[in-house]
Amino acid sequence: QGQLDDMDEDFISSQPTSLEEIESIVRFWELPQQLNIHSLYQRKLTPGVIVEGWLYKKSTNRLALNSWTRRWFILDRTGVYYLKGSGQNEGKGGNNSKNNVSKDWMERVKVCDILLCTVREINCKIKGNPNVRFCFEIISPNSKSYMLQACGPNDYKMWVAGIRACIEQQLTHGKIPPDNMLMGAGKPTKKFGKNDNVQTESIFFEKDDDDDDTDGGKSGGGSSNRGLFDDYLDDSNSSRTSGIRNPVVSQILRANPVCADCGNRDPDWASLNLGIILCIECSGVHRSLGVHVSKVRSLRLDTMREFEYNLLLSMGNDKVNKIWEAGLHHQKGWTKPSGGASRKAKEEWIKSKYLWKGFLEYRSEDGREHVDRVAKFSSDLFEAARRCDLSAIAEALAKGGSVEWKNKEEGGKTALHICVVNRPAEDSDVDSWKGVECAELLIQNGAKLDADDFDHHKVLDCAVLGNAKREMIEYLSSKAGV
Repeated sequence: QGQLDDMDEDFISSQPTSLEEIESIVRFWELPQQLNIHSLYQRKLTPGVIVEGWLYKKSTNRLALNSWTRRWFILDRTGVYYLKGSGQNEGKGGNNSKNNVSKDWMERVKVCDILLCTVREINCKIKGNPNVRFCFEIISPNSKSYMLQACGPNDYKMWVAGIRACIEQQLTHGKIPPDNMLMGAGKPTKKFGKNDNVQTESIFFEKDDDDDDTDGGKSGGGSSNRGLFDDYLDDSNSSRTSGIRNPVVSQILRANPVCADCGNRDPDWASLNLGIILCIECSGVHRSLGVHVSKVRSLRLDTMREFEYNLLLSMGNDKVNKIWEAGLHHQKGWTKPSGGASRKAKEEWIKSKYLWKGFLEYRSEDGREHVDRVAKFSSDLFEAARRCDLSAIAEALAKGGSVEWKNKEEGGKTALHICVVNRPAEDSDVDSWKGVECAELLIQNGAKLDADDFDHHKVLDCAVLGNAKREMIEYLSSKAGV
């Protein structure tokens, strides 16, 4: 006790107290690297693989005994995969020799295509859960999300940076793969076997039986020494609209022959919440803005719902650019980039246009303060939704209208509440009614189906009680999963 009393208080206060500080001082996470450097056995990198190593995969099955399973993950330029044992197939088929050797094989399960996925970092401090340290999530529009945990900060940075670098490389320099690359009926799987030190490989299609934690993927495509893009690169005469799954896509492509942001010909990427068609390079910039600004999809690779296709067909580059570029003439020194412009020039233009909203045109009655504009355009959004005026809704959203704003004079209804009860006038053309498209645009921009009005009616409740059109009720039911 006497020794403690004599110690310098500054020395005591300078001692590490948090787990991160202790790990940094003892250099705990450098231990695996040092052991690997001084190991007698040096493992050679697999050709064509960018990153590989152990990750923990969280199970989506609530009944699983182990919520996290350790898997060997692989990242190459086309996708993310993991290896799993095939021991669960042992015994199927009796004494068949093909089935008896299954225990010596490892299946290569595809997680997602690198061109379509995105990585979301999990902040354990925000989550308030220290058990999610070094976690990240791989999100893909055509498969389920994967929650993964790295074995330390170095591995975490290596995986997140590696995946993002591959995405940027493909969006910047890659070409669009053929239509049959994804959405196949089966899941291509590669098996690696061991027999007398001879490595064998085979690729086959099978129904997804999933692994022991019942994680099931819906993604198609596989991996081999020949890249998935090579067949497309060899076919220089591929038509832009060849193999299109939905006939509406062909109409969208014909109506938007050039990119909305740079004028490149033959764009076939889309931003759902903005309603525009983009080239592959501009789509990469849009993805970097975040889904709260632009939700990017591929018209060739992704399968979207009918109302999403109809929204893109009803909006289009010409209508949207009249909103987002209306005030361009007020901005001196700015010109729209051409298709041959550098990526940096396109990035500056897209950020100025959508992120900073520098080319919108405001009138004096719109107000000068941000709060005044939000109030004004939230009211305009509500009235545009009442009329089911698609262009007016898009303009109000662009200028700051809030989908969460509730009209106190209308019983606390949101713009989505009032939109779904709209019916076309008896003397109007039914085909010109865009109620479903307006509702979809609001939902794509953050409107909630479970929002309550002052009578505690949700959006679908209002549609039923308000005698909405059958098409609207069916649409809302499909969105709500009813």
